[in-house]
Amino acid sequence: LEDAISRGRGAETRIVVTQPRRIAAISVAERVASERHDPIGNSVGYSVRFRRKPPRESGGSVEFVTTGVLLNRLVRDPSLEGVSHVVVDEVHERDVDTDFLLVLLRDL
Repeated sequence: LEDAISRGRGAETRIVVTQPRRIAAISVAERVASERHDPIGNSVGYSVRFRRKPPRESGGSVEFVTTGVLLNRLVRDPSLEGVSHVVVDEVHERDVDTDFLLVLLRDL
């Protein structure tokens, strides 16, 4: 996000980062927001099952989600409209959901 901002493309950058567990998605989002000196829900947010603090709709943002949340989004929006980057973190902790997600992302 910082690189996109420095290149004048921050407003159109929307990054989604997967985490394998809910607690990881929430804690990493809180840490990144803290390091950016930005309240959670502004440029950094998270979405996990039963709990959301999404980033703002306009401007650049980073959203941390669980693999299951991203799979559900792909069901509703197969092209992930508005998402510029997807980062699949902790991919070495492979499971069926992660493998399925990688197959779907490959075909985007």
